[in-house]
Amino acid sequence: MSSKLQLTTLAVLVSAALPAQAALYKVVEVAPGVSGNEVYGTAIQPSGSDASCFDSGASSATCEGYKLAGETRNRPDGFSYREEVPFAMDNSFGYIEDDYDGFEDYCFYQLGYATCEYWASDRWSSWYNETYSSNTPNSLAFIEGTAVLPTDAKNTVINSLNSSGSAIGNYSTATVRNTPINGEITGWKQGRQWATNGTYSVGSVSSRTGTGGERYYYFSKPAVWNGTTLNAVKWAYNDQQDGDYYAQGSMRDLYVDGTTFYGVGYNNYKDQHMNATIFKGTTTDLTNLSSVQINNAQVDISGDNINSNSVATNINKNLVVVGQAKRSGGFPQNGAASNRLFIVPDASASSINASFFYGGIFFDGAGGEMGGINNFNEIVGRIDSENHREYDGKQRRQRAFIYPYGMTPKTDSSEETAITTRRAIFKNKAWLLDDLTNGGSESSNNNQYRIYDASDINDAGVISATAVKCSGGYDSTSHNAYCGDGNGIEKVVAVKLVPIADSTASAIEPRSYDSTATERKGAGLGFGALTILGLFGFMRKRIK
Repeated sequence: MSSKLQLTTLAVLVSAALPAQAALYKVVEVAPGVSGNEVYGTAIQPSGSDASCFDSGASSATCEGYKLAGETRNRPDGFSYREEVPFAMDNSFGYIEDDYDGFEDYCFYQLGYATCEYWASDRWSSWYNETYSSNTPNSLAFIEGTAVLPTDAKNTVINSLNSSGSAIGNYSTATVRNTPINGEITGWKQGRQWATNGTYSVGSVSSRTGTGGERYYYFSKPAVWNGTTLNAVKWAYNDQQDGDYYAQGSMRDLYVDGTTFYGVGYNNYKDQHMNATIFKGTTTDLTNLSSVQINNAQVDISGDNINSNSVATNINKNLVVVGQAKRSGGFPQNGAASNRLFIVPDASASSINASFFYGGIFFDGAGGEMGGINNFNEIVGRIDSENHREYDGKQRRQRAFIYPYGMTPKTDSSEETAITTRRAIFKNKAWLLDDLTNGGSESSNNNQYRIYDASDINDAGVISATAVKCSGGYDSTSHNAYCGDGNGIEKVVAVKLVPIADSTASAIEPRSYDSTATERKGAGLGFGALTILGLFGFMRKRIK
């Protein structure tokens, strides 16, 4: 018997002795029902008390039936339709007022890319359209293929869905840049909403319209709606204006325990710094919620503006808070002015300190974008999957991740078994989601997608996400496989990641890496997958 035959026979016998491999997730593409070159998944419908979709008896119809919200883009935002101020940090409006030169300066001084002319040109052309030209719609929102088109809407964004699957977000018109899809803003010119628990909704309100002659120089306050009644929350440091800097605040998520209110977002602090904040108080006095700064994530650390801004993005019933802090362009870390992700295990603690993600897939200085957290303390988002130097170089490629954090101080002990069981499915560690969509009966379908971003996760474990798609499948199952030998057309699409019932850790079959670097062609990653970090970077033009 030849040595080749012996090895082949041995491989077959070993393979037969091992359990069958299967992905943890099925990738389900969602048609937008609206036009747009690229399609992004932004939110998933909450699952309430429904069973985990990982359970052996989970209904595939139920698990695939949670509604996904998303948006399209034909071009990048000039500056984000979600943020209170340009680039989430320009509260002097200096960058944006300088038109194209301001976009290029922002990139040069605060991102440091070698490709800032291209980066600025893409965004400036979009801002020019919105500001000086036809203002043709760019962001069209949808829920499971049905358009969300408020009257006269130009650009609509959906930040979350309520329990019935209705949109929480905001839209622009020809005269007002942002108005909540639901909720009045009497006495204010703009409003944004991010999340709701069915009774209370949170976001922000601003003093000017953000269009026409009121395009620049406005302030904003965190906001809570009790039903339809608006409560503008006080700033932590009550300077409405300091020189050419304007106070800003925003609330991004909430949890209410009886009459105790917890909110998270950012607020205005001394020197007009915009710092990640936990809001605490009572539902009987929402305008006077106290603001607790999240230490280690603030702008000013030991006298230096290490970060340019920070924000807490989500809180769950266990009082776990997650967020992100943008490293200042003057203080890059590991070759990048990255948007670092952090966690606070207990919002009720006497001392609030951020711990940045580190270890495993989270290398030193890795940047990303926080997506969300469910009540199993499972965190999703996107993270750098490359670690080359960004300063004087190119942007790092990013990929979606899931991080099963596990038990925390306020987690109910009665839920310890359920959380421990869920965490064990992931081998108790964080993963790139691409590694969890590989193998088994779903492998062929899933191999058409590489998951770029995970924006939300419900308690059943279903994730809203954005993927890059190669119709028919990539040339191999590797992370960096070619699409059609490098000549295929790739699209950016919205997808749901639906857990496969009865999955266990033994199903995980990580993707490999091809030795030849992938060159993306065709539609490729376009402006979306490789450059979206720049849209949401937290930065400041002048360090005070």
